[in-house]
Amino acid sequence: MTTAEPLVEVVGLAKKYRTRTVVRDVTLRLMPGEIVGLVGANGGGKTTTLRILAGLLRPDLGSGAVLGDDIRASATARRARIGYMPQRLSLYPELTVAENLRFRADAHGLPDARGQVEAAALRWGLAPVLTTRFERLSGGWGRRVQFAATLLHAPPLLLLDEPTAGLDVVTRTDIWRWLVELATRGHGIVIATHDLAEAERCPTILHYRDGVVEGPITPKVLIDKSGARTLEAAVAALATAAPQ
Repeated sequence: MTTAEPLVEVVGLAKKYRTRTVVRDVTLRLMPGEIVGLVGANGGGKTTTLRILAGLLRPDLGSGAVLGDDIRASATARRARIGYMPQRLSLYPELTVAENLRFRADAHGLPDARGQVEAAALRWGLAPVLTTRFERLSGGWGRRVQFAATLLHAPPLLLLDEPTAGLDVVTRTDIWRWLVELATRGHGIVIATHDLAEAERCPTILHYRDGVVEGPITPKVLIDKSGARTLEAAVAALATAAPQ
């Protein structure tokens, strides 16, 4: 039996834009099957962290590896094994859902692109909108399609930035059910979310406050530290507390 290798193992990551340090001291070890939530106020560094892990930004400080590749080296190879879903929808507005998914399948070099699209439509419930141009979708359908496109090549590592933002309760429930299923199958998931009720579902979180990162810790530890009853109340209380 072989021991699983970490999908992410980084220490002390930091990123600065000009004179402003956006995030500092990000330390994370993510194993296959784990879900980690990134929580905190807007501008705290959650998206920057995801972009560093995705290989879209290079850290100024820190070390480690993502999918076995040095975090500070070129990320061309590892990007093909990462499913990165940005907060802003990024599919082609003038193409239909099916055309977008087929384009994504071709870009990843997947065999039988047509079959891949049909399988994705069945798996993620996209049949009602397959022939609809992406720009004509509602926000909820658009985010569901973006989620499906992100998962099309079955990446071992998922980096999701607000995947349930603006969604109705049914679709949010569907996506979280899918995330748990994906983790059960061995995918590693890092998810940034403003929905702190949802973030309480994550076994482990990183808490961002003024660019400083606390964790990994459990939601319960952060709740107990603040004296609050929920993660949402804990993050709000800590955001307004005087620095120690």
